[in-house]
Amino acid sequence: MNVFQNHIKRFYILIIALILSTVLSGCVEEQEPVEDPSSQNELRIGLILWDTPVEVTKQFTAVEEYLGSELGMDVVTIKSTDYYAIIDAMEAGKLDIAFFGPFSAVISAESSGSEIIVAGGNADGNLETYNSYIITNRKSDITSIDYLVNNSQNISFAFVNPASTSGNLIPRGYLLSQGVNPDEDFKNTLFSGGHDNTIDAVLSGNIINSGAVSSSTYERYFEDDNSSENNIIIIWESDSIPTDPISVRGDMDPALKEKIKNAFLEMHEKSPETFQNFMDVREGHALYVEANNSDYAFIREMALSLGYI
Repeated sequence: MNVFQNHIKRFYILIIALILSTVLSGCVEEQEPVEDPSSQNELRIGLILWDTPVEVTKQFTAVEEYLGSELGMDVVTIKSTDYYAIIDAMEAGKLDIAFFGPFSAVISAESSGSEIIVAGGNADGNLETYNSYIITNRKSDITSIDYLVNNSQNISFAFVNPASTSGNLIPRGYLLSQGVNPDEDFKNTLFSGGHDNTIDAVLSGNIINSGAVSSSTYERYFEDDNSSENNIIIIWESDSIPTDPISVRGDMDPALKEKIKNAFLEMHEKSPETFQNFMDVREGHALYVEANNSDYAFIREMALSLGYI
């Protein structure tokens, strides 16, 4: 766990530097404490914020209402900008469900025994996937991944968060496989706190030369205004990564776990408007499909190989 502690320290130190910079001024939200809503009749859901707290509340309210109706329970949602706050809350028994990324789901499974039950699927009913990108500013000298690897000492690189799959684990593993230790070989290594923040920083080019982001965030970022996309080059794309899963606490009553799983699996049919509106602001999946911890085994193997778990 020492690797985690080191990266967490780096995260907080370097995020201060980014906040003080003009590049990311105002981009990184303050972390919100995870509270402990305690009630036998409550279903407690943990969310990593993908937008402002106000917007996420608006976007998730209909999902809360759907789950409450299907399960006959009051639904309480705990939101945080911090992956670890949600992981720790699950470990402490303060959450019943969490919307994780692949890596954070693996960390949670290791620390608390949480179980993945569903994830986004495509129209064929298969588990959806996405990729990690390494991007650069077109005006920089970095025109290929080979250039980045061979000139790492001159490059300032942005990861997203220590617990991010596409924003840290996968690209970090790749760089190490190419002989680049990001913590030692780059001129600077930063954690931006968000995929959008990394794109903002690379576009600006004032502090960050290159960075790692998720393909889904990248596509959403340029969906409405793709003019600035011409200033970005994708110099590396990872193999497919299974999409963000939903996990439940490991000691959950099997009957309740099954009801929750079925509620998600049937959402696109029972409440299509709720499902579609939620997908419009999230990954855009066709439906939810069954998933389990074994679907994310290679994420766990990489985390083990890098000393994260």
